Amino acid sequence: MTITENPPLPSPPFFTVPNINNLRDAALHSGGLSTPGGPIRPGILFRSAETSKLDREGWGKMRKIGIGHVFDLRSKPEIEKGWKAIAQVEGKDDHEGVTKVWEEAMEQEGVKRSWVPVFEATDYSPERLAERYAKYMDQSVEGFVHAYHDILVHAGPSFRQILDYLIALPRLATEAKGALIHCTAGKDRTGIFFGVLFSFLGVPHDVIAEEYNLTEAGLGHIRDEVVARLMQSPGVRKYLALLSTGKAVTSEEAAEVVQSGGDVGEDAGQISDEALEQGRQAALRMVGARKESMLGALELVSREWGSAEGYLRKIVGLEDVELEALRHNLVVQEA
Repeated sequence: MTITENPPLPSPPFFTVPNINNLRDAALHSGGLSTPGGPIRPGILFRSAETSKLDREGWGKMRKIGIGHVFDLRSKPEIEKGWKAIAQVEGKDDHEGVTKVWEEAMEQEGVKRSWVPVFEATDYSPERLAERYAKYMDQSVEGFVHAYHDILVHAGPSFRQILDYLIALPRLATEAKGALIHCTAGKDRTGIFFGVLFSFLGVPHDVIAEEYNLTEAGLGHIRDEVVARLMQSPGVRKYLALLSTGKAVTSEEAAEVVQSGGDVGEDAGQISDEALEQGRQAALRMVGARKESMLGALELVSREWGSAEGYLRKIVGLEDVELEALRHNLVVQEA
C-alpha cells in the first residue's frame, strides 16, 4: 500500500499517522476540555476521517496512542465505494482481497471494529451531503442545520452502540481501550456525535464549536481535492450552467437541478468564471466545518429535545444509571 504522509498539525490534539486524516483526541483541544465536574478524560475519545488506507504499521501506531476499538458511522455504499477506489489504485480487480488484508492487519494489532451506520444504505459523504442540501448552497448555515437534524433523528441506534462501549469502560487507564469514532471525513456524523456528547457532559457550546472547527485544519490538505470532485459532479455542473445564464435562481430550483444529476447537457465552456467562483465558494462552505454550523445544531437539539440529555434519553434511549455511568467514565473527578 502506498504510504501518504500527512502535513504536521498541532499536537495535541492531533496525531500524525500516515494514511489517515483528521486524527485527534477530542478531549485535548485547547489544553483539555473542561466541564463543571472536571476535565474530559483524555485517551478515550478519538475522532478521524475514514481508516481504510491504514496498513499493519499504521494500526500499530493507532494502538500505541491508545485506540482499541473503532466505530465506523459510514453507510454500506460509502464503504464499498472506498474499497473499490483503493483496489483500483492497487491494480486489483476485486476489492475483497484488499479488505481482508486490512481487517487482518487491524486484528493483528489488537484493534476491534464495529460498523454502526447512521444511514445504512445512504451515501452521506461530504460530496453527497452537498448535493442533498444544494438549496442551501449559500452563506447561511441553514443547510447544515437541516442536514444535522437528519443525522440526529436517525442516529439513535448507532450512537447507542458507541455510548454502551463508553459506559462499560474500565476506570483504570491501563485497562481502558480508547474509542475511535469516524465517518468519511470525520466531520458531520462524527461531529454531531461529539457535539451531543460534550454538550451532555457540560462543555460550553462555544468550546464544542471550536473543537468541531479543528476539522478544517485536519482536512485542509485534501480540501481542494474534495471541492474539485464536488465541482465536477453532474448536478453541480448543471447548477453552475444555470447560474451562468444570469437568471435569478431560487433555492428550490437550485436543489432540483443539483439533485437531478445525470449528464450535464451544457458545454463546460458555457459556465462563466463568475458562476465557477460562486460554485467553488459554496463547495468550500459545504465541505467546511464552521463554528456556526455546530452552534446551530446544538441550538436545534435544545429546541427539539430540551437539551443534549433530553436527546440521549428520548432518541438514544439512555436511562439515569447509564447517563451517570457516562459522566463517571468520561469526566476526571477532581479531588
